[in-house]
Formats: sequence, structure tokens, C-alpha cells
Amino acid sequence: MKLITDDKQYNEPSVFTPENLLNEARRQKNIDNCKVPDVCVLDPDGDLVDYLVRTNQAKINECWACYHTKLYNVQQNDYEFAVLSCAVGSSFAVLIAEQLFVSGCKTLISVTSAGIINPTKNNSKFILIEQALRDEGTSYHYIPPSETSDINPILSDNLVSYYQTTDLSIEIGNSWTTDAPYRETQTAIAQAKKLNVMCVEMEAAGLYAFAKAKNKNVICFAHLTNTMAQTEGDFEKGEEMGSLDTLELIHHTIKAITENTRQYWDKIYSANQPNELSWTQEVPKTSLDFIHSFGLPKTAKIIDIGGGDSKLVDYLLDAGFENITVLDISAKALNKAKQRLGDKGQKVNWVVGDITEFHPDTTFDIWHDRATFHFLTTGEEVAKYMDTARNSVSGFLTIATFSDNGPEKCSGLQIKQYSEKKLAAELQNGFDKIRCITEDHTTPFDTTQNFLFCSFKRQASDSAGTSL
Repeated sequence: MKLITDDKQYNEPSVFTPENLLNEARRQKNIDNCKVPDVCVLDPDGDLVDYLVRTNQAKINECWACYHTKLYNVQQNDYEFAVLSCAVGSSFAVLIAEQLFVSGCKTLISVTSAGIINPTKNNSKFILIEQALRDEGTSYHYIPPSETSDINPILSDNLVSYYQTTDLSIEIGNSWTTDAPYRETQTAIAQAKKLNVMCVEMEAAGLYAFAKAKNKNVICFAHLTNTMAQTEGDFEKGEEMGSLDTLELIHHTIKAITENTRQYWDKIYSANQPNELSWTQEVPKTSLDFIHSFGLPKTAKIIDIGGGDSKLVDYLLDAGFENITVLDISAKALNKAKQRLGDKGQKVNWVVGDITEFHPDTTFDIWHDRATFHFLTTGEEVAKYMDTARNSVSGFLTIATFSDNGPEKCSGLQIKQYSEKKLAAELQNGFDKIRCITEDHTTPFDTTQNFLFCSFKRQASDSAGTSL
């Protein structure tokens, strides 16, 4: 018998795309083309959204143009996410996932109620779903037939490593994804038990297939709440219908993702020597030329954003500059620079941190960034960067990014290319452009990367104060 999956062309692009749909929705609804938060959450049960709305902790996201749903922004102390309710089943969940990722989402978390098939070892409340049996249809539109859809193993390993440092009630395990909950027969349940499945739910297989096909970060959790209504008092989820436990899980997961970013760059710097990293320069001549062109005294406060183990700091010290700060997300990178400089490194203020979370208690006369800004690929990240720059720069700012003739990726990560016009537009609120140039950077392994270098001056009417 011929199967409908026999003629699937998995590498062929779709004629109907989420980008085009949302463009039309924005036009019809008169919605700006702005971005959703980096982390988005699917709440198929709807209980979490109900709780957050009822307690005034959720605010409508004005950028979300989807026809079918409402998206809410949530700010919880040191973390932010967006949440959407009642996307039940693989087909609806994946439809929403497609639209969220083209709207700026970088990591999607799904937390759904699930029926218990095999008991957990530690009576845990949550399962991080590692594999999902594909007893639904949506996954077969994204990847060829197989028994399961799986979470990205690197993502899973990092999450499990982090969760072990917490007191979360969670285990890793497998699920059975169905699109016909009222066909969970005794035979089907018995088969799932033999396959060591821990629970049954309705979204994970489709979401993981989408994630694999589109190379996206998707994390699916099962909240173990029921035994498929076989006993009275089933479906009890705990205080506030499980919302407090779910918020704790989301909080820790966001923290784990943040730590994963730092770990990623630490691994890059630990595993490679400078001559194995594409951005390495023996002499950062163009950066030095821009800095010297500002004509500031040696007491000027200079910050190098994403400086890592760049030799720019060496040359600035040799030139006599006295107030230098180097910020980077990787402690490993900064330690390499410290070791290279020896005693001279004690004259530098070293800061381990993410530029989107950096809130300095001083201002800087010169802000230098070579090859950090272009890693910020969402509107939210760019906005945070610009807010910090406007609040922290009292003098001059110089940024070097990949130009629109440069690479589209760096170190395996997607970047955002810039033209002179596009970069100037990002900085027009607070900075006046001085000049821009492009140059070819030859990497240590003889490939070429085209960079755009631009310098700007803080607008006097809105300046962040002066330190000179």
C-alpha cells in the first residue's frame, strides 16, 4: 500500500510561509514589525496564562500578529519571557512555533499536562522529554518516518547538567505523543509501557521534528498530572493549578540557557588557540586608528565590548591609556588576556558579562566593539544594547560588524549583517555618525571577512555626562 509519506520532499521549501502570513496579518492589523522576547513558552493547558493574567503579571505583546492567539509578556525579577495558551496538539503547537521563531523567538519551551504511563524513579512532577513516540501526523511533514522525535542532545545534556544543581522535581524520560487522546486503548498503553515511555502528551513529537528540520531550540516538558482520568480526583496539578511549579521550572530553564551561552564561548576559547579563531588580529590597526582619531587624553575611559583575548588592550596600554575596561561573556577568554599581559593586566578592569545584561555604574568616553554587535540577532537584544550604550557613552562609539558582503555566520552562530545605512539607523537615536569604512579581514586560515567600521559621537543634547 502506498503511504502518503512516500512522496514527501523534505528539503523542498514551502510555498506558504509564516513570514508571508505574518506580513499580511501586520498589514491588516496595523501592527509594527517588532520582535517577541527571546524565550517563548507554550502553555497548552492555559492554567499558567490564567494565573499570570489574574495576578496582573502578564501584559499583552503588541508585536504578536498571529490570527489565532494572544501572546503575553511576563517579567519575573531577572528574567523575561512570552507565553501563549491553549496551543493543544502537534499541528497547532508547530503552527505557533513556526510563527514565534520568525517573530524573534530564539528558544521555545512547552510545558504540558501528561498522563502517567510508567512511574518516575523519584516521583518527580516534571519530565524533560528526551524522545517522543511519533503517534501523530505533524512530525511526518518535517522529517522522514522514524519511531521517535528527539530533543537536541547537546541542549538536553546542558539542561540536565544544570538541573542537577537545583532542587527541581524533574527527571529525563520519553513520552508518547498522540493526536487522538480518546484512542488511548489498553493495547496502545501496554505497548508504550514496553517501550519505557513515562507519559502521554500531544505536542512533543511534532515540536521536536520541527526543531530538527529548522535547526531551532525547542524544549518540551511533561507535567505529570493524571492517569488518563481512570481514578477520581485526577488532573490535580498543585497550588494555582501548578502555575507556581511551572514558573520555577521556566525560571531555571532560562538560567540554564543563559549559562549555556557562556559555556559555549568558554568552550570556544578553551579548545582553540588565537590562530584558530577567525576574528584574531595580530595588530588591530583599524580599531586603533579610530580610537586615536578621537583625540582624547590618556585619562579617557575606554571600554572594549566583547574584547575577549584581543590584543587591542595590549596596544592601548602601550599607548599610555590609563582607564581601560574589557567586557566579555567568556571568563576563559579574559583569563587568556590576563595571562598574556602579566602584571600589566592589573591596570585593566576586567568584566565577565553579557552585554545585553550589562549595567555599568560609570560612563565611558570611548565605546569600542569589534564583532560583538552582529551576534545580536533579535530586536530585543539590539534594543538592550542600544539602551546601555546611550546610558553609558559620554563621548564616542565605534562599532565593527560583518558588512552586507560579509559572512552570514560566525563560530557556528547566525549573525546580523549591516550596511552603513542600516547601522546608522540603529544608532540615530542618541548618536551622530562621523565616518564609516569597509575592509577585508584576512583570518588566520586565509579566508576573507568583509567588515563595516563606523564611528559615532554622542549627541550633546542627550549626552550621558562626561568623565573627562
